[in-house]
Amino acid sequence: MGGGYDDKELSLERFIHNWMYTPKKIQETIILENDDTTFTLLDTLYLCEKLNVPMVFDYHHHLACHETKEWEAHWGRVVDTWRNSPLPVKMHISSPKSEQEFRSHADYVDVDWFFSFLNSVKGSTGQIDCMIEAKQKDAALFQLMENIKKRSDIELIDASTFKIK
Repeated sequence: MGGGYDDKELSLERFIHNWMYTPKKIQETIILENDDTTFTLLDTLYLCEKLNVPMVFDYHHHLACHETKEWEAHWGRVVDTWRNSPLPVKMHISSPKSEQEFRSHADYVDVDWFFSFLNSVKGSTGQIDCMIEAKQKDAALFQLMENIKKRSDIELIDASTFKIK
């Protein structure tokens, strides 16, 4: 969403003002994501709801930068931002590199970390597309799917798609 420039509220309002100058075709392709330093879940929801823009929820970013730990109370609002989109709900998943480097992405995604999120949102929407943010890129997806296949609480649909039982 850009920088906070020492006045986050003014930056949010500037974004809204400048949105009106953005061509409609571009507006129709934009999706906003909460970040790990400035714009929190609630900040991003504010813009998404005001501008009718879908929100990608980044679980790791939220845990690194949040004004409320109770993200679950706002999950329905995140899902609702997708109501006018032909696309399914999208989210980003990553794991912290370490406690000391919490904001940095790890090489791979911790399957338990991922499932703590998934079990919290289970049943809230028919589909969630998850984009993995990990240093090992495709290898991270392959390893995550190998770990997921070992779980008894999933039904495998294809090589990268599953359903929680």
